[in-house]
Amino acid sequence: MAILDPLVLPPDVVIVPVSELPPELREQVGHEAGDYSVTRPRSRTMSSIVDAKTAALLETFRTPATIVDAVIAFSAAEGLDPRATLDDAFAVLGGFVNEGLLVAADSVLAEPIATSLALGDRVGVFAIEEPAHLIVDTEVYRARAPDGSAVALKIARPTAGRRLRSMFAHEAAILDGLDGRVTPRFHEFGTYEERPFLALSWCAGVDVYGAASEARSLSEALGGAALLSLAASVIDAYAHLHAQDVLHADVHPRNVLVDAHGAVTIVDFGLAVTPTSVGGPDGVQRGGIDFFLEPEVAAARLAGRPSPPPSAAGEQYSLAALVYFLLTGAHTHSFSLEPEEMLRQLLEQPPLAFSGHGAWEVPAVEQTIRRALAKEPSDRYRSVSSFARTFRSAMAKDRRRPLPPTRPTTAAEVLDDVVARLAVPGELFEGALEPPTASIMNGGAGFAYALLRIASIREDHELLALADVWSTQAQYETGSEHAFWNAELDIVPEIFGENSFYHHASGVHLVQALIARGRGDDLAQQLALESFIGAAARPCDHVDVAFGRAGLLLGCSLALDALPPTFEERSLCALGHELRKSLWTQLDRQPPLSESTELRSLGAAHGWAGYLFALLRWSEASGTALPATFGERLEQLAALGRPAGRGLRWAHEVGVEPFGSALEASWCNGAAGYVYLWMLAHRLLGDAAYARLAELAAWSAYEGYPAAPGDLCCGFAGRAYALLCLFRHSGDAVWLARAQKLSDHAARSVRAEPLRRDSLYKGEMGVALLAADLEAPERACMPMFEGEG
Repeated sequence: MAILDPLVLPPDVVIVPVSELPPELREQVGHEAGDYSVTRPRSRTMSSIVDAKTAALLETFRTPATIVDAVIAFSAAEGLDPRATLDDAFAVLGGFVNEGLLVAADSVLAEPIATSLALGDRVGVFAIEEPAHLIVDTEVYRARAPDGSAVALKIARPTAGRRLRSMFAHEAAILDGLDGRVTPRFHEFGTYEERPFLALSWCAGVDVYGAASEARSLSEALGGAALLSLAASVIDAYAHLHAQDVLHADVHPRNVLVDAHGAVTIVDFGLAVTPTSVGGPDGVQRGGIDFFLEPEVAAARLAGRPSPPPSAAGEQYSLAALVYFLLTGAHTHSFSLEPEEMLRQLLEQPPLAFSGHGAWEVPAVEQTIRRALAKEPSDRYRSVSSFARTFRSAMAKDRRRPLPPTRPTTAAEVLDDVVARLAVPGELFEGALEPPTASIMNGGAGFAYALLRIASIREDHELLALADVWSTQAQYETGSEHAFWNAELDIVPEIFGENSFYHHASGVHLVQALIARGRGDDLAQQLALESFIGAAARPCDHVDVAFGRAGLLLGCSLALDALPPTFEERSLCALGHELRKSLWTQLDRQPPLSESTELRSLGAAHGWAGYLFALLRWSEASGTALPATFGERLEQLAALGRPAGRGLRWAHEVGVEPFGSALEASWCNGAAGYVYLWMLAHRLLGDAAYARLAELAAWSAYEGYPAAPGDLCCGFAGRAYALLCLFRHSGDAVWLARAQKLSDHAARSVRAEPLRRDSLYKGEMGVALLAADLEAPERACMPMFEGEG
């Protein structure tokens, strides 16, 4: 570091108060009140914690300055002695220079770390699809091989090509000798514009700590079993790697991926070694993160000796430290931020007890991990395979009988509040209900339907009577100018059309028919169905579920499901067949979905997922065959899904980048809406591939954006119903637990900021119905969308 050279803090360096970090991150870092976190997200440097004074001094380097000039300016502004400030800060600033957070103002490292390749670019035979990971010297993309398979293309950044060439070549050689069961499969090592690249099989999933955190967020009965199974799979993966005579030598959470089925993949073999080699591509080279290094390394560093080469016993310790981290959510020690003291802790102090972190009690497993964390290598297991066998035996001893999941308190409170408010309908009838006042989506018909379902779940005749009151009021409101429109909210015919199931009279009539059926009033049901048929048969220009013919066809399917055997169904079937014919005729003349210019929307409310779901539902309800080329459309839609964490996501329109928001996970435009489509396709067509697609969509609905509204349409409630759909058909109780978790998110979010408080699809009504459905989850269904039995 030249003291007279201008330095700059790159614009992508983030300095924020530790108090603003998520709670789970705050728990992982030692800090004092008022401390700040300093991070360059795409660098190889870990976050640093500094006091407020140092953070303020760092901020002065947002414009280029020498250390002396920056200290003088800062001291003058703060009324400090410049010489004393320089003495205090020089070593700290020097550390930031060494870590690449303060860089020469004229260096390429002063620029934000950004991608250099775009969609459609070709690197050798591989076509770039999207960036996946980016750090200061390496870019990773998802690309497509000539045979159509997905690959991870790892390429050196333009400024780092020569330095990384030997590391990439070494990684290629290591991976080429492995069987690919727990590692990526090697495709190609080459050069692109003097930049080395490595092409490997694409490994979908999330990093192992994210998967463990998700399991810990569930109840102990379900989350505990999932967490232990995950930890065992990680140990098994390393045991299999060691059996092939390879040491990873870079054990930390980001280098272990977990896919939708719990399969574990170890990635990043740039530092891997074999027993016959002395180290990585440049001899003995130790990498990794200090939290997971073995005591042998700490001893060497404290003594001023070179770090020892990787060893099987050393990697066993690192693996045990990782598993400890997964099971407890905390590290083996309350590590000091002072490097020398941290090394002493590794060398001398025993790991903390699980109970010190509030972790679930698994005494046999904890004892197993403690042996693998022994300070002396000879006191650990003879091999990672032995560690794996002992760990699974300990799991069996610790496994408790699962307890039934409990209903989330917050969602239950919303349910109680909503039922209490609807029990006094006069308050909403008399001007308190903002238009639209009658529709399923936003008005009284939606309230009536929710009450009907709650009454059925609880076998409550008073709630059924209350549903009838709301249905009658909604029917009365259909003649009002406020029944279906609100110009201030842009709910107008020019946008919503003149005839839709969710926003107009046909939905009101069908709810009335369902309530009449619940009362056992055949005549009233018949009259309401005739009104439904008359309203649904009116002209409709829109094609989608939310505003058009696909939604009306769903209404016909629900009506047909609810018909008693003695009812005449001819006119209803005729309407459904006509809507089906009209819908498919328009869809069939479209080009392949990837080339579509007319019908470009893809989601359940407005696009192809909804069109195809409506056709499947009509086929199911009416017992009629699907169009001959229907499967082709399903395959075209499936092909547009893109990996995202443990799941798949679909853009909201053909040829458009994903939203980058909570809508990617929603019912209306995102992954949640696809769960219903793929699960129904699996049930009717019998292809197991559709069940896998449903699960992948459910993962994206679950793990999508954590900040979202609470409602059915765009938010957590609709996402929770998608997980309930998967639970009902798979029988896997962990999906029920995940739905319960999202229902609690929904309740908190909808209470804090509802899109429209009194609405089935946009407000608290939908969240209340979700809470009731969780009392009988085997009967749950997305309101007025899924079939009801």
